[in-house]
Amino acid sequence: MGSPYKVTEFKKGFWIIEEDFVRMFLAEGSEDALLIDTGLGGGDIRGLAESLTAKPISVVNTHGDGDHVGGNGQFEAIHMHPSEYDYYLFERPERGNENLVPVWEGHIFDLGTRCFEVVLIPGHTPGSIALFDRANRVLFAGDTLQSTPIFMFGRGRSLIALEQTLNKLLNISGEIDTIYPSHGNLEESPEIITGMLEGLKLIKSGSVEGRDIEEPRPCKLYDCGGAKFLLK
Repeated sequence: MGSPYKVTEFKKGFWIIEEDFVRMFLAEGSEDALLIDTGLGGGDIRGLAESLTAKPISVVNTHGDGDHVGGNGQFEAIHMHPSEYDYYLFERPERGNENLVPVWEGHIFDLGTRCFEVVLIPGHTPGSIALFDRANRVLFAGDTLQSTPIFMFGRGRSLIALEQTLNKLLNISGEIDTIYPSHGNLEESPEIITGMLEGLKLIKSGSVEGRDIEEPRPCKLYDCGGAKFLLK
């Protein structure tokens, strides 16, 4: 059986790793490397990452959904915002044996020649985070900012928190050139933040109706033009 991963060295020291419908990122600095999410767990993500860089690798989860944490058990330490612990462990209680390392708002992953700042962005899940590379004006946003439909039903999801998060990100959007989501388009512009806020306003005002769908699971799809949301 071949590897489930498709790897692209997008820029020197920066790799895009795709596993089916989800995307991971590996960034290398002069001293260390950072793996953002571990995917579905269908292969040896640790071995793959270590084959790409000889630098010590830290691992951080943008949030606890199963398609982002599947390979966590292959690593000794997983960085995650503590607001995500309950959601993460509820999904699979046996994960309590894993070494969860807390990262807080403002934490810096210093790789030497590259730094990533943790930005707390609740809404999609309680402890969702983004990784902000200010020097290069890029934001790794997990599932919070993307062109594909955003899951907003089930445990821990909150439209109120998402709206507040989007306003928070809008305040720093002038410092961002490129957003890297975990699904859909590889790159998004900061304008997606405004589009999502406008979409939430349409839902709140009742100006857009949800359409019943069965896949990926039964729910209602709210197509707001610049953004799509999956709600019950």
